[in-house]
Amino acid sequence: RYPLWLRGYNETKVKYEVKVSLQQNKLVSLLARTGKGTAIVASLGFEERFLLRAVIRRGVKENDKIVVIMPEKGDPRGEKAFQTLKELLDKAFPQIELIKHEVNVQDFYGAISNLRNLLNKLNLENNIVLNLSGGQRLLILEILAAALSLGINAELEIETEDSSVYLTIPIKTMHQLKLDRIDQEILRKVAERGEIRLKDLEELKIPKATLWRKLNRLTEDGLLEKDRDRYKLSDIGRAWM
Repeated sequence: RYPLWLRGYNETKVKYEVKVSLQQNKLVSLLARTGKGTAIVASLGFEERFLLRAVIRRGVKENDKIVVIMPEKGDPRGEKAFQTLKELLDKAFPQIELIKHEVNVQDFYGAISNLRNLLNKLNLENNIVLNLSGGQRLLILEILAAALSLGINAELEIETEDSSVYLTIPIKTMHQLKLDRIDQEILRKVAERGEIRLKDLEELKIPKATLWRKLNRLTEDGLLEKDRDRYKLSDIGRAWM
């Protein structure tokens, strides 16, 4: 039997959502067998509900995998949560690979090195999603530090303890970007006006070719969004203001 889920995730709802998720991803799974899969790398604590909800919410393909990060010699409650997760995923999503990866969380720098090697290998063949909704705070920090130090283009997702907020952002939001004076002036103008066109920046007295190049780079870096000839701040851009 499936356990009863917290916050409305009862047995009937889980079965229904799993069925819908599999139906929606059936064609995608067939087309993606030889393509790049997704690796959900997740910190796990004493409850499997956050990770299971993430899998159901996202859906899975045949070459996807879930990598569960846990402390070495951890609490038995964590192992129980992993076994419950494994049992449920084996029934609902038998086509995906579930991997348990343990690290010595007490050795902070050793754990980061360990996780860097893991993420580096996964990044070669997978799009990486970091689910940091559960687990020890120190373990979460080590995973995040490893990902940031590699500069990988991963997606970060997190759910609050009471499940009232679910957030997913590109991890590059946390990467350092080198913005010069012109970049900052352009972003400031966009923030002031809501959206701009190239001609709206003529008052900056900067050559049009330079402005065009800057707008393209800011768009490529994810700070601006382009719709035809108009530019506006992206969510990442708002974070940088």
